[in-house]
Amino acid sequence: MMKCSACGHEMTRKTGEIDLRIGGRLYLVRNIPFEECDFCGERVLSPEVSQALYEKVEKKEYEEMAINIPVLYGTYGTDGILPTHDNA
Repeated sequence: MMKCSACGHEMTRKTGEIDLRIGGRLYLVRNIPFEECDFCGERVLSPEVSQALYEKVEKKEYEEMAINIPVLYGTYGTDGILPTHDNA
């Protein structure tokens, strides 16, 4: 079994949904095998799966869908002011 590179705990093989950023774009990948750390939640794709996904992106073998997602704003700097939609 694989050990997590982030925290050293055991990883479990799963199949499910992950989000992936490639070239500044966000992709939602469904029904994909990955390893997930039971402790910290780190997810890792095998080299073969990663290569297959990059090839699909290069060949534009994906559907484009509009998905509504919640957007959160974090704190910036040390002033503790949270930006709003108006001042972000």
